[in-house]
Amino acid sequence: MKILFILVLIILGFLFYPQFNENTGSSCAALEGKVVRLVTEDTEGSLIAALIPKGFSSGGFAREMIKSKYPNLPPMIGCSIFYYEILLNPKIAQKLKTHL
Repeated sequence: MKILFILVLIILGFLFYPQFNENTGSSCAALEGKVVRLVTEDTEGSLIAALIPKGFSSGGFAREMIKSKYPNLPPMIGCSIFYYEILLNPKIAQKLKTHL
C-alpha cells in the first residue's frame, strides 16, 4: 500500500511540475510559456516578446496543439508530456525555433 501511495505521489509530481516550474495555472499554459521562452531566446527584444503572449493566452493554443498531437490523452497530460519532451530533448527545442 505504501508503494502505491508513493507511486501516485511521484506521478502527480511529474504531472504538476510544469505548472509549478512556470508559475502558471495549467500544464498547457506552462507549455506555452516554455515555448515562447525558447522561441524568443537570443533574439532582440525577447523580453517584450515573452511578456506579450502571457496576456493573450492561458494555454488555449497549446491545448489545441496537444489535442492533435495526442488525441487520446486529456490535454493536461499531453501538455505535461510535451513539456518534458521539450525540456529533455534539445532537438525538439531547436525544431521549434526554426519552424515558429
